[in-house]
Amino acid sequence: MERSVGRMPIRCANRFMTVAAQKSLLLAALGIVRLVAADPLQAIFEQASKDLSAGAYAAAERGFEKVLAAAPNQVAAMGNLGVVYQRTHRPEKAIAIYKRALTVNSKDEKILLNLGLVYFKREDYGQAMPWFERVVALNASSQQGRQLLTTCQVYLDQLEPAIRELEALRAANPPDGGTLFLLGLAYLKAKQPGKAKAAFEEMFAAATSPAQGEFLIGKAYYESTLFDRAVESYRRVVELDPKFPGIHLELGKVYISQRNSDDAVRELKTVLQDDPDNPEANYFLGGFLVQEGHPREALPFLEKACKLIPDSWAAFFYAGKALLALNQAARAVPLLQRAGELNDGEASVFYQLGRAFETLGRTGEAKTALARVRELRERRLQKEIDYIGTRRVVGAR
Repeated sequence: MERSVGRMPIRCANRFMTVAAQKSLLLAALGIVRLVAADPLQAIFEQASKDLSAGAYAAAERGFEKVLAAAPNQVAAMGNLGVVYQRTHRPEKAIAIYKRALTVNSKDEKILLNLGLVYFKREDYGQAMPWFERVVALNASSQQGRQLLTTCQVYLDQLEPAIRELEALRAANPPDGGTLFLLGLAYLKAKQPGKAKAAFEEMFAAATSPAQGEFLIGKAYYESTLFDRAVESYRRVVELDPKFPGIHLELGKVYISQRNSDDAVRELKTVLQDDPDNPEANYFLGGFLVQEGHPREALPFLEKACKLIPDSWAAFFYAGKALLALNQAARAVPLLQRAGELNDGEASVFYQLGRAFETLGRTGEAKTALARVRELRERRLQKEIDYIGTRRVVGAR
């Protein structure tokens, strides 16, 4: 009797638990399925992140693309994919993926910063600045955001807010060479030489050597288009330290701006004697020779520059322009097309591309390219100084 009574409650309890717990057990099972399904995705993301850190960019790209195929709104994957694009010299793709990430989270500080940096690195300060403004609006204590925003303001001649911010940074922190350099540059541009001198003297005192201080002062003069003073400072650097890093490159650039052909070529070739793969020296020497009417001599330097700095639209532009001058339009077209992909807002690229198409008898494509030139002018996206008809080199003041 006792045993049978004991058995009955057990059987009833089993039946009761099966019915009552069915829903919760089902939900738990579904949760386990989701967890199991999520684990491989997380593993793919983590492996792609490791690949990114290791410089295995092709593998990282495949991994992040797999994550986004399964989870299209994964902001972290989009952000990291943008980094891959930046490091593999595809700025147009980086811009697109960062903007896509911001449609999901418009307040992601790292995405905003990285998007601004894409434009900043190609010296498109007008396009970069709004993204840095958003960073600072979200996080007023972002030192990097504030410095980048202020740098844009200085180069865009928005000097009053730039000086105000730089003075605040100067007061709040120990002397910083970068801040003092920008402050001195801003005062030079604002026609306040006395205040510029004070900032430069403070920068000079904080410099690691007299040569470094003089070099930074020369750079500020160069950026302010005070080329004669820049040359004086740079020559003092050579006297103080003939092997100072970068001094012959900077002298070459300022001589380009002065239209001092012999000295510019001499200084840039001096750089290349010691460092044949210096990307800037190859680019500036090649670009300058094209502008001086020596396309054949320029071409080897520009071809090397295209390999060394494959995200430089200007290197591809001048290489294409050199080939066009040598009556090699078929070779010029892909280079000019690449320049247009890297910078679709530069009218001179499409002008040269239109010329190349016309030479090849590709009239439809020529019309499209030249229509783009007109469109850019109408939208006022063309730079203040148009490189079509000038002998200047893009990147030189």
